[in-house]
Amino acid sequence: MAVAFFQTLGQRAWLTKPRAGGDYSSILGGITAAGHRISEDHNSDDGLLEKGRHTAHREAASPHQPLWRNGRFLAFHVILFAIYLFVLSLVANASPPRYPGLPFSPARSVVEYAEKGFDLEDRIQDGSLYTGKPSAQLDKAWHDLLNGTGTFSVSSLRVRSFARSLTCAVPDENILLEPEYIQHYGRQDTAVEVPEGGRYIGTLNVYHELHCLKRIHHFMYSDHYFPGLSTHQKELNRLHNEHCIDFLRQSAMCHADIGLITYSWHADQRMPIANATSHQCVRWDRLAAWTHERAVDMMKPDWLMHPTMGPAYPDGQGDSLGAAESPHLGHEHSGH
Repeated sequence: MAVAFFQTLGQRAWLTKPRAGGDYSSILGGITAAGHRISEDHNSDDGLLEKGRHTAHREAASPHQPLWRNGRFLAFHVILFAIYLFVLSLVANASPPRYPGLPFSPARSVVEYAEKGFDLEDRIQDGSLYTGKPSAQLDKAWHDLLNGTGTFSVSSLRVRSFARSLTCAVPDENILLEPEYIQHYGRQDTAVEVPEGGRYIGTLNVYHELHCLKRIHHFMYSDHYFPGLSTHQKELNRLHNEHCIDFLRQSAMCHADIGLITYSWHADQRMPIANATSHQCVRWDRLAAWTHERAVDMMKPDWLMHPTMGPAYPDGQGDSLGAAESPHLGHEHSGH
């Protein structure tokens, strides 16, 4: 390596010239250095131009503003969010209902099932508030079951012979319905619209069931609850109760409570004794509260108007038999 270095040094010696004071300088070195300087200056200029182009490109590609202020960025994400909401709504609408098979009713949203035992179920000798011979306590129990907490005149009691000095509540069994429910069942031409317009009167089937049970109890004590009926009226009353019995039969088969009844032996009874367990029940407190919020007293005097016959309940009372005769349709309900 030392030999090579000196050879190279010898080859370059002729390119040197003496300077004043005995110093030497390289001629080609100066030229070469100058050339390098020229080249470096040129390259420096090119570098600045190239750097400027790269900087401009970077500035164009990456503007000095936040993404949320970029119009295209915002538009893209707004469209993406709208698509997300649309798909979400499709999934929500396609999801199965909480309890499949429920009828189209405004009360569906409050239906909640629970397991429950019945009171006095296995002891037929013990009566409840809703059974037994007529009494003020029994009558009040039925009214409390079928009615809310607001008060109005005694004329709302369905049976004329029942009109006594009692304070009764606004009936919960009749409620206000929105037009979509009437349209769903195709009854726009016959449904009873409230005088204020926009809503209609209806009732939940469960209140029809309770009404039927109440009527059957009253039928057992006809002399008290239906005194002075003619032979024809007694027949109408019987037919109404026959209807109620069959309606309750269908209702029991429809609900089909799958709670179990077991049997057990008792020392003083030769035959097995039935013992109930529990029942599948709608939470009555939730449903009753919902119904009360929609309750309407359809028997308010001179409120409902028949299209051609005038006030439906001019004296605020319904028919004691709860049945109407039609030459074309046979016997039909006339309120509860």
